[in-house]
Amino acid sequence: MSDAAAKPRYVQLADSLRAAILSGDLSEEGQFPTETELCREHGVSRYTVREALRRLVAEGLIQRKRGSGTVIQPAAARGGTLHQPLSNVGELLQYARDTQYDFKPVGLTALPRRIADHVSGDTEGDWYQFQGVRTRLGDPKPIAITDAYVHGDYAEAAAEIRSSQVTIFRQLEELAGVRVAYVTQDIQAVGASADIAKGLGISRRAPTLRILRAYRDAKNRIFEISASHHPGDRFAYSMHIDAEG
Repeated sequence: MSDAAAKPRYVQLADSLRAAILSGDLSEEGQFPTETELCREHGVSRYTVREALRRLVAEGLIQRKRGSGTVIQPAAARGGTLHQPLSNVGELLQYARDTQYDFKPVGLTALPRRIADHVSGDTEGDWYQFQGVRTRLGDPKPIAITDAYVHGDYAEAAAEIRSSQVTIFRQLEELAGVRVAYVTQDIQAVGASADIAKGLGISRRAPTLRILRAYRDAKNRIFEISASHHPGDRFAYSMHIDAEG
């Protein structure tokens, strides 16, 4: 069963509407579809539509006004923040398609202790490092400074990786045959160091959201680690938690 098929229908509808809003297919100027139109277009119940819209309201993407229908929140109302769901591999891929990661290779190095101490698993040995900036397409203002590290076993393949909207782990899958089985994350609010502040164009010690991701294969071996620092006013992490039963 695919990831999409495994999701409740209202989650699938929320994902579809969110993607349309973030891509501009549904814009502030246009008329947002009514509940009746969404039911008819997507072949779902009114309950499904309302639950999907409730998610988008919670994320700050839309506002529902009695008598006025549903409207998309302007970027100014969201503080110019990128509201991005990053709850599974599919959403990581969508995040990559909606943004651009421009990086430069640094070469083989030991994994910094500040990262290794927060990653569960074997992080010994050399890692092939990349350093770069992630931006939204069409917006030069950085939404993240990211250091990525590929395990030394894949250094030859890592040397062929290029900046693009294709994620590093997807490029590794093509170049080295390694497959991502799951991703673990460590999320923490930290003050910006001098280097991070300079890269993001913010004040030193300004709040940032640091996301450490460890990409693991089916045997739980880590083959890539990324450390991203997001400015507090430009990025909102969104994760959906469904009640069981």
